Order: sequence, then structure tokens, then C-alpha cells
Amino acid sequence: MPRLLSKCRVPGLLLVRHKGFMNQIIVLAANLALVAGFASAQPGSSKLDTGKELVAQLYKEHSGKSDPLQYPASKKLLPNYFYKPLLDLYLKDQEDSKGEVGKIDFDPLYNAQDFEISAFKLVVLPNKKGSAYVAARFKNIGVDQEIIFALQRTKMGWRIADIQYQDGRSLWKILK
Repeated sequence: MPRLLSKCRVPGLLLVRHKGFMNQIIVLAANLALVAGFASAQPGSSKLDTGKELVAQLYKEHSGKSDPLQYPASKKLLPNYFYKPLLDLYLKDQEDSKGEVGKIDFDPLYNAQDFEISAFKLVVLPNKKGSAYVAARFKNIGVDQEIIFALQRTKMGWRIADIQYQDGRSLWKILK
């Protein structure tokens, strides 16, 4: 009959002593996979392999029912996407505006107040080590648009350091 090992010091880890050593290995591997899955799903640990994955995930979050860029949701979500200096400027603008329109009077992911998006694609642009550029290319109400995300690698993974628009403006410049 199987017995639980009481000397296990890893929280949540359950080892079963059975006649076969292989059963212990299988149970240990399953527990480690479970712990690794929980660790990778923790907020703030978005160590996505590429900047393109980070930008794609932000657009996916944005396509939901509520706007993750609006305060107070932005305070919780955007640290997973924005580089701290840009995040601080963005949140300060939202807090200072007290629910009114602040320095940003458009949707920063589409550079528009109204949008009807089609032909959306993300393209990785040439980059320097430690930084990356991802272009979001799409049609908004039939007009070609390109928005460039300047990314910075941090300890937490890729983060958006700036968003550059076709007319020369950038989110950093607007918020500064």
C-alpha cells in the first residue's frame, strides 16, 4: 500500500512511496511540471521569448470587453508590458487627469479615437542588442497605418519603452 513521505520540504509537493522507484520519479516529475506551470503564469513574469509576442499579447488584451489601458485597470496590467520609465509617465497622466482626458486623447495602440481595424499584422524590425522594434501594420477605416513599438529587454523580459507614430509623435514625447 502506498505511503506519503512526511519529510518532503517542498510546499505542495506530494511524493508517494511505492514498491517501484519509477512511480516516485513519475509523481515527482508531474509535481514539478505543475509547480513550473503555476510559476510561469504569475503576473509580472511575462518573459515572452520575443518582443513580437509581448506586443501581440497586449493587442490581445486590448481586444477584450474592457480597455486595459484605462485607469485603474492599467495600473495592474501595464507593468507586464511597459518599461518602468514609460509606465510611470503613463500612470501619472492618468492619475493627474482624474478620469478626464489627459495628454493622450486617442487610443495609443491604434493612434485613433475611432477605429475599424483590418489586415492587422506584426513585423519584427532590425534591432540592436538589448532592444527590439516591432511594427504593427494595419488598415484603420481603410487607411494604412504603422505603429512602431520600441522595446527594451529587462529582468522581467521585454517591455515597451516607447510607441512611435507615423506623424513623428511618440507616446514618450506626448507624456513627457
